[in-house]
Amino acid sequence: MVEDISKRLRELRKSMGLTQSQFAELVNLSEDSIGKIERGISAPTVDTLTKIAEGSNMPLSELLGEISKKGKKQNQVLECFIRYLKTKSYKDIKLIHQLAVKILERK
Repeated sequence: MVEDISKRLRELRKSMGLTQSQFAELVNLSEDSIGKIERGISAPTVDTLTKIAEGSNMPLSELLGEISKKGKKQNQVLECFIRYLKTKSYKDIKLIHQLAVKILERK
């Protein structure tokens, strides 16, 4: 279980394009704690997992890998994209949306 959480946490952080330091700041934990969890040296407490889930705007059940298989890849991509967009300004989000609509509605 610790290995699964370690792997999931590392994947989450990398999908967000964050360093351990940036991710630690986002979820209000120390960089050392994040590093130890990712390496499987330390098992996170429920409190730590809750901080990570809340800080990364992800349900705890998803962090623990309990999402349904139906649409799993699509949901993961959408969640990563949403987390990424939350780091951007309103102006940037609006521009990204306009570009996406133009690209996807080309025929």
